[in-house]
Amino acid sequence: MLARHTFVGSLGWSLIAVVIPAVLRLVLDAGRYGTPFVTFYPAVVLSALFLGWRYSVLTTILCAAAARLLFMQDLQPLGSTPEGLAIFVLFVFSCGSLIAIGEWLRRVLVELDAASAREALLNQELRHRLKNLLAVVNSLSALSHRHSDPEEAQSAFAERLAALDRATSLLGGDGAVSCALPELAEEALRPFLSDYDIRLTGAPQEVDRDGCVPAVLALHELATNAIKYGSLSAAGGWVDLRWDEPADGRVTLHWQESGGPPVAKPQHRGMGSRILSMHSLAATFDVAYPEDGVRCELELKAL
Repeated sequence: MLARHTFVGSLGWSLIAVVIPAVLRLVLDAGRYGTPFVTFYPAVVLSALFLGWRYSVLTTILCAAAARLLFMQDLQPLGSTPEGLAIFVLFVFSCGSLIAIGEWLRRVLVELDAASAREALLNQELRHRLKNLLAVVNSLSALSHRHSDPEEAQSAFAERLAALDRATSLLGGDGAVSCALPELAEEALRPFLSDYDIRLTGAPQEVDRDGCVPAVLALHELATNAIKYGSLSAAGGWVDLRWDEPADGRVTLHWQESGGPPVAKPQHRGMGSRILSMHSLAATFDVAYPEDGVRCELELKAL
C-alpha cells in the first residue's frame, strides 16, 4: 500500500512537497494574506504519511525556510518579538502534531497491509492443504476398496485416515513450512509403539512439509505390514528406525526389520506397496526384501 523509497527518492519527494505549495501560494497571492506557514501543512502531513517522520521533519525545516525566504522577507526575525516567538512556537507545535498524526496513519496502513498479506497467504495455504488432502483421501479410498474384502477394506481405510490425520496435525498452522523428526516418526507409529518393539534413533531435524504426509503414511504401512507379515509378527522381533544427519539437503530414514520370519517379495502390489512406491520432490522411498527382514529407505527433503 505504501511503497518503499530510496534515500535519494525520499529527498526528491521532500523537495517536491515543499516546491508545489510554495509555487501555488506565489501564484495565488504571493503570501500577502493569511499566515504563510499554513500553506505547507498539507505537505508536512503527506510527507509523514508516505515517507515517514524523519523525512517529514526535513520537509518541515525546508517549508519553514521557504516561507521565510519567499513570504516573510520584510518581517523581523521571529525570535525578536513576543508575537514572532509565539508564531514560531505555534508553527513547531502544529507541525509536530501533524507529523505525529501522519506517522500514526502510516503505521496503521502498514499494519493493515501486512495483515492483508498474511490473510492472503493463509487463504492460499488453506486451499493448498485442502486440495492435497482431498486428493490423498480419494486415493486412499479408491485403493483400499479396489481388491479387498469390504470389512477389511473399511478397517484399513479408517486406519489410514487416522494416520493421515496425525500427519496433517504435524503441520500445525500459520503457514507452517516444515515438520520435525522425531515427532513425525512418533506420530506415524503412535498406535504401535506401546505394544511392539520399534526403536527410534536420530537427532531432531526439520523436514519439508510436502514430505510429511507421504512419510507418515509410508511409516504406517511399514508398521502394519511388519505386524501382519514381518518381524513384529513374531515374538522377539523388532524394528530399528534411524535417521542420519542431512546430506545434500536430504535426510534419510532407515527402516530395518529383524528377528522375524523369512521374508519374500510380495507377488502383487497392494495399497501398502503403492504408498511405498510414491515419489515426489520432497519424499522418495526405496523398499528391499532380503530374507532376514524388510528394509526401507525414506529420503526426505531437509530444511
